[in-house]
Amino acid sequence: MERIQKEFEISVPVRAAYDQWTQFEEFPRFMAGVDEVVKRGYVDPARLGVTGGSGGGLLTNWTITQTQRFKAAVAQRDIADWYGFWFTADFTLFTPTWFKKAPWEDPDDFHQRSPINHVAGVTTPLMLILGDADYRTPPGAWSEQMFRALKYLKIPTVMVRFPRETHELSRSGEPWHRIERLQHIVGWMDKWLQGKTSSTYEP
Repeated sequence: MERIQKEFEISVPVRAAYDQWTQFEEFPRFMAGVDEVVKRGYVDPARLGVTGGSGGGLLTNWTITQTQRFKAAVAQRDIADWYGFWFTADFTLFTPTWFKKAPWEDPDDFHQRSPINHVAGVTTPLMLILGDADYRTPPGAWSEQMFRALKYLKIPTVMVRFPRETHELSRSGEPWHRIERLQHIVGWMDKWLQGKTSSTYEP
């Protein structure tokens, strides 16, 4: 079995926040952390990448719609459209702490806070990683929206879909799928941050 051994110099973690519209609180904190490690000279500001899963997938999507500083992104088990999420996610524990109103009661709020509605300025190459059996963040409602939108905008974009996998892909997915997921993340970052050629991700 191939061993994966890579170093990405700095990780800027953000806490998992289960309150309303998490990306609005977390994005400024995340970027403040990035600014600090850049200021200290720990990272090359011209070769920044961003990735996250679930709430981190949402934050990844949101980040690339708000800044062009990142040269590669991997959104895993992501959310792009809060309106659709409200109707289709497999749980309702977010009510009422995540949302003040239902989508039809305040559609403008849902619209403004959904990454899919801010894609026009995206320049960051994006990889989407998802499981076909994920009912927490169903692929058709989120990843496919980002994929189609960025393809339309001619932004380098790929989608990696794992059969049989749920929202737990990275934690309790099939062993080879977990390995392959890491290989794809490394391969995408290598391509866009290290300039390595890869026929796997050619259009």
